[in-house]
Amino acid sequence: MRIPTWAKCGSMTPSPEKRSWTYSLTVRHIGSFLVRLSSVEKSERHYSLSVKTRDKVQRFRITRYDTGYYIFGGRPFSSMDDVVDRYRSEVIIDGITLGAPIIQTVRPVGRQAMTVTSPRDRTNSIILTQAHRQGEKTGLLLLRKGKKSPVYGKWKEFYFVIKYGEQKLLYYEREDSHKAKGLLDLRQCQTFAVDPTLYGRNGVFMVMLKYLNELSFYYFAAQTEELAQVWLRVMKRHTLKTPDTTKTEVQQIRSLSLSIRDNKLAKSSGHSNVYCLVFLDGAALAKTILMQVPCIFDESYLFQDLLLSTTSFSVELLSASKRAYIKDSSIGRVTIQLSDMPNGQDDDKWHHLMTKGSRTAQGSLKLVANFKVFYITLIMFHRTTCYCQTI
Repeated sequence: MRIPTWAKCGSMTPSPEKRSWTYSLTVRHIGSFLVRLSSVEKSERHYSLSVKTRDKVQRFRITRYDTGYYIFGGRPFSSMDDVVDRYRSEVIIDGITLGAPIIQTVRPVGRQAMTVTSPRDRTNSIILTQAHRQGEKTGLLLLRKGKKSPVYGKWKEFYFVIKYGEQKLLYYEREDSHKAKGLLDLRQCQTFAVDPTLYGRNGVFMVMLKYLNELSFYYFAAQTEELAQVWLRVMKRHTLKTPDTTKTEVQQIRSLSLSIRDNKLAKSSGHSNVYCLVFLDGAALAKTILMQVPCIFDESYLFQDLLLSTTSFSVELLSASKRAYIKDSSIGRVTIQLSDMPNGQDDDKWHHLMTKGSRTAQGSLKLVANFKVFYITLIMFHRTTCYCQTI
């Protein structure tokens, strides 16, 4: 697995190189950090995470196993980036979160020159340094936007800029354009990962803007799933904030697994081909395949790291139009509040399909949903942050 360019390699034995890195931390701002490879064993690789605190440099150990997971504080992460991203927003020690990484190369010490990074890493480091100095994330993405979710039509490419200080997302027709085509205030937004089934492609995520009780939906597509996750992580840090994790000892992690099993339609419905859309808080995130009536659905979805602001999910059954220029029609919808679901237990039920303005069910859907809430307790012991997982 690729290690980010800000992760240095080297031994834990004292050396001019290590002393130079350590000194560079002591003169940096609180929260500055450095990741170094410390040792390699048969099935493990150990990394040292050094963080500048108020009065010293605190070191933490991160272990990567052959399974590919990085273990830190008793918690598994899929990559080193995920470790850093989490502790940019969560306290790692003494009310401190991770700030700027040390990514510059170390200059030669004495007569012997030391090569710390490859030319490619140095190029990436320069780019990262410039981006951090400007306080921006930039790049090309495809966009679909509208007032209804999901948004149909053509994808259009724009050049996007996230201004960290202002928490705003701007997009331009071209990279050299001076006038922005549009602007999003990320403080008024929610972000969601989108299942590949919705648009038939990977690397899609969405932003839902709520302003004056009006919703707008922005779907983004990146060239790769990895690039989409990078953009999604950055946007999450600047969107609707959950309660301040630096002032609480308990943090909440939520996930939802959903299976669509079966359906029953009224005999006089007249529908021939149907499919389902899955929504979180009104944002369409997944889609079943088109089935011919009568049919049995057997599709499952997993939504992880749900925001605390997410309160419900919905499944809508639609009838596909036989003509391309006619929109698909809604047969009915099932909406379930997450607060009404048991924690960690399968909710296997038939649900009535209802439409607005009607008290008569148009049929029913069989859903199996499992909503899980984990509570992570923050424990401060000898100036080290530990995490205990409870349910």
